[in-house]
Amino acid sequence: MTLPLPTPRAARACDLPPRRRVPRRQPALWAVPGPALLLGRVLAAGILAAGVLAAGLPASVAWAHPGALDEYGGHFDERTGLYHYHRPSKDIAARKQEFLEWVRFPIHGIVKGVVASVDGSATIWLHMEYRPAYQELIQQVALPNRDDRKMLVRVDLAHVSPQETAARNPRFEDWFRKKVEYELKQKLLDKPVTVNFDVVGGSLGRLRGMVFLGEDNVNLWMVLNGWSYYVLTDGDNPYDKLFRNAEDIARRDKAGIWEHIR
Repeated sequence: MTLPLPTPRAARACDLPPRRRVPRRQPALWAVPGPALLLGRVLAAGILAAGVLAAGLPASVAWAHPGALDEYGGHFDERTGLYHYHRPSKDIAARKQEFLEWVRFPIHGIVKGVVASVDGSATIWLHMEYRPAYQELIQQVALPNRDDRKMLVRVDLAHVSPQETAARNPRFEDWFRKKVEYELKQKLLDKPVTVNFDVVGGSLGRLRGMVFLGEDNVNLWMVLNGWSYYVLTDGDNPYDKLFRNAEDIARRDKAGIWEHIR
């Protein structure tokens, strides 16, 4: 017996023809930003950024830049480790003169600070308390002779050299250098000083100078107490006669190094 063919209504769903896919509409031409519209968006973004800066917000908020600005209008760039300005304070030029004065730029000047440490028998590290003055000074100083984050600069004492002085007496050389370093720490550590300096060393620039604790010439004090000979190779010395007299007195009184010299 032959079965009847199924009617269309009795056909299974899987036998139905596939559903026709509706094509996605293409965007209208007006929806695609043209050159004029893109330019307008760029200008609008620029106007918005200018408004943010005009509102007085810090540069670190207005722009994505590493490090917030300090009271002087600058900061350290974490990528380079160097300090630079964005918006320098208005009083920088006037206040710098309280801490740094150039007698003959860029090789001779006067700087004020606090002795942070004594390094050996004839070197101190000077802490400058005003960042703009420090930043101006270190343009002449090589990286090994400064610490930018702590605002420290190395100063070699001029016309004295306990190390060379002691080298002439090897019998007590090590003791002598340590003794001089101890005396310098007792006299200078954490004290405010003024340094009359020269920039020496060329590309390895460093400061070499005369250190004053109030009216007391520390370099001269070292010679007077026999902690060093008077060194003549550090250039002209406006206190030459005083240094020569100080060495004569130390020699006469058998002070310091002269106690061990017959």
